[in-house]
Amino acid sequence: MFGVRILPLVVATIAFYLVGAVWYGVVFSQTWVTASGYTSADFEGSNPAWMGLGIVIAFFTVLIIAKVLNWLDVQSVGEAVSRTLVLWIGFGATAAAYTLTYSPDRSIVLYFIDGGHLLVAWVVAAIVLTVMK
Repeated sequence: MFGVRILPLVVATIAFYLVGAVWYGVVFSQTWVTASGYTSADFEGSNPAWMGLGIVIAFFTVLIIAKVLNWLDVQSVGEAVSRTLVLWIGFGATAAAYTLTYSPDRSIVLYFIDGGHLLVAWVVAAIVLTVMK
């Protein structure tokens, strides 16, 4: 697909999504809910179909990471991690900063939780893509 092998793309997408599940569902669950100003009750009865959108977003993110790593002819995990860190600084951290900048509550905690998720998920996806190349 678009010059990227399907199996590594699928595995990296699942890994990306699982990072988010652990990040938000286990590690930072209560901290994220509190920092967002929600309560656990706010999520009761919510439509789980929205969670499916997360896998679609992960897929397209991983596809672009794969394309960039291919364009850069990345051959090692070290190269993949360093190039992905640059991508994250240029796009992930800055995009997450928009929420910090324009959100009325300007939660630095949310910035670090959401930005950290992107960093870890992008790096994990890059490692999977490189190992399965």
